[in-house]
Amino acid sequence: MKDVLYQYMKKRYQLKESDPSEFKYPGPVITISRECGCYAINVANLLVEKLNTITGKKWTVLTKEILLEAAEQLGLHPKKIEYVFESKEKSTWDEVFSAMSSKYYKSDKQIKKTIADVVQAMARRGNCIIIGRGGVILTQDIERSLHLKLHAPLKWRAEQLQKKHTGSLNEMMTYAQSIDNKREIFRNFFNKKPLELSHFDLVFNSMKLSDEIIVNTTIEILKAKKII
Repeated sequence: MKDVLYQYMKKRYQLKESDPSEFKYPGPVITISRECGCYAINVANLLVEKLNTITGKKWTVLTKEILLEAAEQLGLHPKKIEYVFESKEKSTWDEVFSAMSSKYYKSDKQIKKTIADVVQAMARRGNCIIIGRGGVILTQDIERSLHLKLHAPLKWRAEQLQKKHTGSLNEMMTYAQSIDNKREIFRNFFNKKPLELSHFDLVFNSMKLSDEIIVNTTIEILKAKKII
């Protein structure tokens, strides 16, 4: 199944040299940043379903596809670059050893730059929703873009995590904070400083608003801004 998905995404988002005029009006693209426990994939899938009908064009949710394309460009197995999304870095000795022992060695910086290139290329092609992956920072220069953030109280998010994972409430709260911290570190690599709320167009409280309300509000804003 993974191979089928990968081949599809490779064909759809193959990042080759293109005529600059093709991206004269890049986008539209939507990015969704989320706190751990706010399930952005549910919002994204519902958005895609409605946008396909409204625009008459095929929209796509991009998450793992970014990892697959970046790995392909680097000539590495996806598992070899997954660690950067966990905000882990190789030690100096790991870097030296890897560089000496493998002709396929890629530095952390190379990997992150490739991820950034992939995100920006997919965003320029448009009709996509990017969940995480630094998308909110990497697509700020695209006029036809909308940036969402999903947040909620920590206790509520931990309770949502308990529905999918085994662990006490305190364990899930600690886990959520750990994931949030890793995501912030990854975003800050591209932004060079902590993210501000001004980077987002819409901030939703997932505890108080249903996915349906979030999606319908987002669509109205997309229309008002003439993004769709």
